[in-house]
Amino acid sequence: MDSAEERAVRDFIAKEVPDWDDDVVSVARFKAFSGQRSDWHPRFLFWRDLILKVATHFGLLFIKTSQVKSVWFNRGGLTPLCLDHVLSLMYNEGDLTRIVDLADPTSGRLSQLFRKVSNLVARSTPDIVSEEFVILTSLLQSKAAEIVKHLSESHWNSSCIITMKKFQDICGGPDEASAILRYMSGHGTAQYLSISRKEFIEGVKVSLSASTLSSISNLDYDVLHLIWTTEKLQQQLDVIDKRYESLILLGQESQRWLVYIQGTKNWSLDMQGRLSWPPRVEISVHHF
Repeated sequence: MDSAEERAVRDFIAKEVPDWDDDVVSVARFKAFSGQRSDWHPRFLFWRDLILKVATHFGLLFIKTSQVKSVWFNRGGLTPLCLDHVLSLMYNEGDLTRIVDLADPTSGRLSQLFRKVSNLVARSTPDIVSEEFVILTSLLQSKAAEIVKHLSESHWNSSCIITMKKFQDICGGPDEASAILRYMSGHGTAQYLSISRKEFIEGVKVSLSASTLSSISNLDYDVLHLIWTTEKLQQQLDVIDKRYESLILLGQESQRWLVYIQGTKNWSLDMQGRLSWPPRVEISVHHF
């Protein structure tokens, strides 16, 4: 997040919280949680809701915990002392999740099982603040729904198969695609598939209905290979079209240069004729 984005976040917070610059109110808000939960629960809700509003407004699927602590809510060098507690509670209550909590469908089944067991053991006391990035669960859910809606506009079956590159483009990048695929796979609404022929091909099967997907079939692999081949041919055609357009532009530019050169040549010849005017006259002397 650059300085312009940081300013935009601070401006948004100032609009969302009218008394943000009130020093007296801020002192109470920025204090660490102490006492019974009922004593600090309203402040927890304030910070939780504000974090969710900021992330949702700016479409931040991944939240950098260090930025939340030291940048978003920084007031003249002062930061909330309760944010570590807030982030931990948000994680425990499901508002935030870690990428490792989402099973990776691109890994083998044994690897997924081992990671699931490891996460169950470590889930009770995770140091969420030490994570470089955490994921906003509600935004992850909404982005998954957007993917389904987007694909439903161009597909009429209950499911569809697309290449991994296409899925990444729709999701907004490989990192976003990985998180969304993990989430959808965990809910049975997406499946990862890959084939190794002359090239390694990856794809995603997405459910476009409320029902979960059935197991991958041989036909699914054939469909993926066909779609991948079609996309590759289209990419080659796009390259040819761009080269053709470049040649057309080059030809037009060459034609303009020829016209310019011819015009310059004609002008030079004309000037040469003007400079030789009046014509040379020979005077002969006659002797009588």
